[in-house]
Amino acid sequence: MKRYTMEDTGIYSVTQEDLDDAIQRLGKFEDAYESLMTSQTQIPLDLEKMRMEGKEKTVRYKETMAQKLINNSIVMFFDKHGLK
Repeated sequence: MKRYTMEDTGIYSVTQEDLDDAIQRLGKFEDAYESLMTSQTQIPLDLEKMRMEGKEKTVRYKETMAQKLINNSIVMFFDKHGLK
């Protein structure tokens, strides 16, 4: 992956030549992050619904729980790097 930004003592910059590409990549990242956070809001609701229906032992429940754990790990990684 080509890196568009340069860092100097905590300040990031991008060349004018790479500005459009950097903006496009940032936009895609922001879309992905919003999707992740939306999923983190929806997953507990889905799990609660399955619990109420007595479906805790289904494959779907287990897959949803696994996705919740994976998402939590990704969110923690982003938080660790100051991306909220």
